[in-house]
Amino acid sequence: MTPQSIDDQRADVGSRTASAALSSVVLGFLAVFYVINAFLLPDAAVEEGIGPKTFPLVVGIVLLCTTGLGIIAIVRGGVEVRPVGGQEVLRVASCIVLFGLYTASIFLIGFVEASVIFSMLVSMTVFGVRLSAVRAVGLFVINIVIAMALFLIFDVWLHVLLPVGWLEFWVFGGLQL
Repeated sequence: MTPQSIDDQRADVGSRTASAALSSVVLGFLAVFYVINAFLLPDAAVEEGIGPKTFPLVVGIVLLCTTGLGIIAIVRGGVEVRPVGGQEVLRVASCIVLFGLYTASIFLIGFVEASVIFSMLVSMTVFGVRLSAVRAVGLFVINIVIAMALFLIFDVWLHVLLPVGWLEFWVFGGLQL
């Protein structure tokens, strides 16, 4: 390598590190904004002590902490920053499209059904999981169990109503819990 190419490579790494630091700072500001807005949500008096303010507040605090850890890692130099290639951009774009379809279908077919389909599609298209018949059935069962557990947690424990599909209605009997 020539000295000029080494300098160009160092400048490229420095610019990528600077862009990662800048994006982390922007994400930090968004996290602070999210936490402030979560604190502004009304407190609802419920007997369990968990109201509509609790979940957004926990998410905001976790986002703030992970962003802070990311900024610390970048400042220490412990983060390898590499350029984003075409394949990764395609994965991000397909994930955004699938998430849009998920949010549209959740009200049409129900939370559990939409979550299972979304999880299966993301596993195959975005993460590149190759499914044999046995692995597909196993992933399908795991996704149903997780989605049903999340449905119960939100509906019974947090009192957040999610769209009910045929599977939730069939298993939980119309939610007469």
